[in-house]
Amino acid sequence: MIRAITSFLNDQAGAVSVDWTTLSAAAVGMSLATAAMLTDSLQMVVSRVDGELRAQQMNDGFIQFTSAHFEPLYENNLLAPDRAESMFSTANGLMNLEILSALEEGIAALEAGQLTTDEIAALVAIASVAWQRNIVPDHVLDYYFGFDGNPSPRIGDAL
Repeated sequence: MIRAITSFLNDQAGAVSVDWTTLSAAAVGMSLATAAMLTDSLQMVVSRVDGELRAQQMNDGFIQFTSAHFEPLYENNLLAPDRAESMFSTANGLMNLEILSALEEGIAALEAGQLTTDEIAALVAIASVAWQRNIVPDHVLDYYFGFDGNPSPRIGDAL
């Protein structure tokens, strides 16, 4: 029995497996430690980028109230300039997708003759914002709202 134990202890055949197991465990341990360090660093970078992006708001400062867009309404005494500016401000608070949807629905209702004077004024305000943000082709807005300086038969007929 002692001879078998001595032979087993002197046998070097399994030593390579023990070495590779130890080295593999060390490599996995180092990988986990590196990942933990990088996770903290990446979280800090992501947090900083998020803070910077939230601090920088989109600036629509270039969009200004354009009184000329409301001229047909002023001429017919259907809208006061301060009310037009208020409607423009409300329209400027809309997102581009909301503006496009409102224009699509509004133009369809304008064509059908279903808009009240206030709804026409709100539609002109939305169109004015869309024109300045350049999210609708100019020829469409010129045709329906006369933003090119030519009177619009669509607005004129609706009033």
